[in-house]
Amino acid sequence: MPASLTATAPASRLLDPQRLRRIRNIQSSEFYSRLVMRPLSTLVLIFVADWKWLTPNLVTTFANVFKLAGAALIAFNHQDHGVLGAIVLQIGTLFDHIDGMLARYRGAGSVFGAFYDKASDAVTWLVISGALGWAAYKDTGDVWLPIGAVASAYMLLVIGYMKWIVAAASRRTPAPAAQEPPSRTPAQWAGWFVSSLARAAMFEEIDLFFWIGLGLVLDELPFTILLLVVSQAVQLVIMCIKRALQMRAIDAEAAAATARRAA
Repeated sequence: MPASLTATAPASRLLDPQRLRRIRNIQSSEFYSRLVMRPLSTLVLIFVADWKWLTPNLVTTFANVFKLAGAALIAFNHQDHGVLGAIVLQIGTLFDHIDGMLARYRGAGSVFGAFYDKASDAVTWLVISGALGWAAYKDTGDVWLPIGAVASAYMLLVIGYMKWIVAAASRRTPAPAAQEPPSRTPAQWAGWFVSSLARAAMFEEIDLFFWIGLGLVLDELPFTILLLVVSQAVQLVIMCIKRALQMRAIDAEAAAATARRAA
């Protein structure tokens, strides 16, 4: 953490290599984070990371405001404001990346901050999904569209819920610690780029903001909702199996520890 956080960082230290390594303190697996949101977050933090008034929890609040504003634009009149709604949602997603990176950069993570971030993600995603379903219903009159949109949000929440159950059972916190940024050759960067694009098929949580934005820009809400429902249903089945196996492994470790104590 910097010895003192001033209102603005001196120009001479904005691109200091050690400062940049501390800003780039987490590596993402999702294709949208890898290729878009993390680079943008790093670029923004180069200029604002030392603004004392800009706290991680305030950034989380900015993320919530933009996400809810995007949802309102979608729900009220996506025909006229769909592209604007997509842009506003992406700004909210950017803030949602910046808050954790800023907290790790300053060494200012907190239990409340982690709770606020995760709880608000759950609430805003449900609102965004509902807004998308409502807009599609107004266009088509098909009642399965809002039902499917909300169902996809519920499945995503269940996937996250299972993650925290396993984390609690294994008595460890899943929140990532600060990570060292990688050093890659040009060929390795090319391979990383291709592998990042391939991860688009995973339809991970952050990536869903990209797909919703694309659906709004193309004005294909029914197909977007179908994509959300199918992708999250597949993810839910996969994660149910994965988390169940993890819980069985934890039980096996506990049984082995009990056997060792009894021996």
